Amino acid sequence: MRAVGIMVHGGPEALEVVELPDVHAGPGQVRVRIHAAAVNPTDTMARNGSRAEQQKVDPPPYVPGMDAAGIVDEVGPGVTTGVQVGDAVIVLSTIKWQKMPFYG
Repeated sequence: MRAVGIMVHGGPEALEVVELPDVHAGPGQVRVRIHAAAVNPTDTMARNGSRAEQQKVDPPPYVPGMDAAGIVDEVGPGVTTGVQVGDAVIVLSTIKWQKMPFYG
């Protein structure tokens, strides 16, 4: 899976295309094929190093794009919200430094 991520902190030039392992929806999760993503202030702070201490939880790359929209393409066991494969959704991901089961 390809994503735009950062391996080292810096300005916009720090963004690069990175290869990530394919992810699948786990228990209680859905996977979303992303069609559009926004860059918000949290993403900018992650890129420029303002959140470096919190990012130490996981190794890079850090993938910006907390806010996104796309189509559900996989639903994990135990999802009780009624969301189904093929549903159009918007995403506000929780921060675990963007290693979430959605992809573009």
